[in-house]
Amino acid sequence: MCGIAGIYGAISSVNRNAGLDNLSGKLAHRGPDGHGKYEDDTIGMAHTRLSIIDLSRNAFQPLYNEDESIVLVCNGEIYNYKEIRTELLAKGHSFRSDSDCEVILHLYEEYSDNPSRLLDRLTGMFAFAVWDLNKKKLFIARDRIGIKPLYYSYENGLLIFSSEVKPIAVSGCIQVNTDFTSVYEYFLTGSIPGPNTLYKEIKSLPPGYYLTIEDGRLNIREYWDIPYNGRKWKNLGEAEDKAGSLLSEIVKDHLVADVPVGTFLSAGVDSSLITAMAVEHQPGIHSFTASFPGEPEDEGIIAAKTAESLGTTHHAYELKSNFYADFDEQFRYLDQPFAINSALSLGRISNMARKHVKVVLSGDGADELFGGYYRHEFPKLPAFLKLIPGPLQNRILKAGARLTGKKSLEVLRKVLELPEGQKFLNRMAVTDTESILSLLAPDVAKEIDKDRYLLRLNGLFSSRQDDDQLNRLLYVEMKTTLVDEMLTKCDRMTMINGIEGRVPFLDHRFVNFAFSVPSEFKREGGTGKLLLRNLLAKRLGKTLAFREKTGFNSPLKQWLINDAETRNFTLANIDQAKRLPVFNSKQLQYYSENLDKIRAETIFGIVCMNTFDNNI
Repeated sequence: MCGIAGIYGAISSVNRNAGLDNLSGKLAHRGPDGHGKYEDDTIGMAHTRLSIIDLSRNAFQPLYNEDESIVLVCNGEIYNYKEIRTELLAKGHSFRSDSDCEVILHLYEEYSDNPSRLLDRLTGMFAFAVWDLNKKKLFIARDRIGIKPLYYSYENGLLIFSSEVKPIAVSGCIQVNTDFTSVYEYFLTGSIPGPNTLYKEIKSLPPGYYLTIEDGRLNIREYWDIPYNGRKWKNLGEAEDKAGSLLSEIVKDHLVADVPVGTFLSAGVDSSLITAMAVEHQPGIHSFTASFPGEPEDEGIIAAKTAESLGTTHHAYELKSNFYADFDEQFRYLDQPFAINSALSLGRISNMARKHVKVVLSGDGADELFGGYYRHEFPKLPAFLKLIPGPLQNRILKAGARLTGKKSLEVLRKVLELPEGQKFLNRMAVTDTESILSLLAPDVAKEIDKDRYLLRLNGLFSSRQDDDQLNRLLYVEMKTTLVDEMLTKCDRMTMINGIEGRVPFLDHRFVNFAFSVPSEFKREGGTGKLLLRNLLAKRLGKTLAFREKTGFNSPLKQWLINDAETRNFTLANIDQAKRLPVFNSKQLQYYSENLDKIRAETIFGIVCMNTFDNNI
């Protein structure tokens, strides 16, 4: 687990060298165990290392093939590297280290003309760059799900890539301009939706894509997408058996490391199931949780009981006041504004975990695979409407509303006629458009494309032809909020604290399985993740497995009202934010005077934007 960066093309060697130093310097928090650099007349690549597998200097990057004609920098873990290594040794390849990443070099030697074949062989989370000196070809790839980040800027023959956005922006190699539509989308969703970033000139490489440059030509291609398997399972029990055996195998793979490994453990189904399976392979494993004693969001007591039942070595981070304690320490390295406030709790327990382990398994992704959120419940149709074909439902409801005078029928009609992308956005938005536009400076608001994200959502829905309505929705979540929010949060908050976060549910083998499971095995009677709950019930009982979902929440809303330290910190940041040209200072003043009336998500977004600006 590391940070990678590079500069290719039209730039002087002096400027490239300085740019590489800037890039690696801004990525130092991702790799506290070492750094390396490669340069020639065409390209420079940098690497900062967090040592997980093969702790020796032999595994320091950049890594080279036998004759040093191929160079690699990689961020991530390849879980099937031992199997691949054995095959490559049999073919005559020689290895310099026991690093999992080195297999990529030799796979490239085998499949340099077929990148998709190379990537098909890899099981893991990764973002890497391979430089082929003989062909003068650069090959960059990102893992299927987007667990590991990769950003780039390309203009006039100059390509810059990095594990994070900010290093590119401050590299000194390009001029950047704020994308005000991204600022709008940030307040709309709590994060900046890919492939866009805070800057017009910088984009993210989408999950499941690779990029090549050869003879000055840039090509970006998709090599993997979430499959629509449509498998006919005999019954829920058969699907459960497959899920249990497959997930156990995957958790075992994710425990492989040359450093101590632990788990994040809340009161929820996802982390409890991952921890239970980890204990089956590694008894006494360390577990970590965040706790807000006395608050409705507190999961500490239940997590502690689960840990006791499983026999883990348990640790809890308790916070009783000042929601923003450790805020600057946890958020100062963020490469873009990020307003998902559970990230602060994740950062705190990551900081606690680093004292005991260097790798932590989390339960991220289960909700997106198995319909675990309340927003995954679709509007219930009247019995008579279920017998009517979809295209006629609008007319029937309209006529029914007119004849009976029932407003509920008209409301249902309007909901059903909305495009799928708009329905999705209505479920996901944390702030309404009008509030955002009033918050932003008038000249900024004029430049915003309010429909950009909606158009992307509509495009994703139209590209997916599944008959299963829930799986269509989950597909879009996997492509958007999972990557932009959950995985960004996991990557940044673990890496800032010098540990590696692993997400077993999002191993592509399990994703393939999950999308073969029909919605009736995922949600029933308003209960989501049915299949996973049954697996957990077999291990820890139905009380835990079927408790009401709370999510990884925080008491920010209450503490803005009741806790003086939280309130004062917020007010100070809002006041400081008035100097930022992106904001309408008069509206910020109104927020200060009416803090109790404003959504906590919006308030946190302002604080994070102010902190980001202070730390650029």
